Amino acid sequence: MSHPSAARSVHLWFDLPKNVECVCNEVRVTDSQKGTYFCVIGFSRGYSGIQELYDGRKMAIFSVWDSQTNDDPSKDKRVQVTYSGEGVEVSRFGNEGTGGKSMMPWEWEVDEPVQFKLEAKKVDDLWTAYACYIKNSASEWFHMATMKTITDGELLNGVYSFVEDFRRDGASHCEIRSAKFGDCCYMQQDCHAKCNQARFTADNTPTLNINAGLCGNKFYLTTGGSTQNTSTPLNGLIKYPENE
Repeated sequence: MSHPSAARSVHLWFDLPKNVECVCNEVRVTDSQKGTYFCVIGFSRGYSGIQELYDGRKMAIFSVWDSQTNDDPSKDKRVQVTYSGEGVEVSRFGNEGTGGKSMMPWEWEVDEPVQFKLEAKKVDDLWTAYACYIKNSASEWFHMATMKTITDGELLNGVYSFVEDFRRDGASHCEIRSAKFGDCCYMQQDCHAKCNQARFTADNTPTLNINAGLCGNKFYLTTGGSTQNTSTPLNGLIKYPENE
């Protein structure tokens, strides 16, 4: 088998109700490498998280996809950015779908928590607005951006986290990337609850040096390097103990 160009992408799919109004989650990066993205809250319409660029700069990112799947949707059907915070750069992206992207410098550190919050609100029967907030232990919530897209009334669905190696230089698969996630909490009408289980998946890269499981009260994901799949089999369900 030929060597992969990148470490395998690994995911946690959280067991949440459909169409929740708000999701909060936290990441603590334990091993990072240049060219790594740690998605803290992904959902069916976009994703948010932190990344380390090729040059070592640390960033926060929040993106929302257009409702159409072609590479050049008409302007009236594109994502619309209705708010962006100070210092946030807003642009459009392509390739893996199209949509709106917001980025800003965020000097996160290994083993320090970074929290994300996503809020979804129906604008009308066609459009939904998604607002992204970020904070660390020493800051208040910072409103990165709000973007609206055509959803036909959908709120937050398909919530997940992942670790991705986007350097893909043929050597990056030899490096370990890992992070802890949780508590993942959600709000739906008057119900506020914590997610107690998640499913472990990965992309189609044919390598086995991946792992996931529980570390205390946090879910964790690890990929690349000397990682061994000793905790949770691929597609396995990770659950908090019943007394948690």
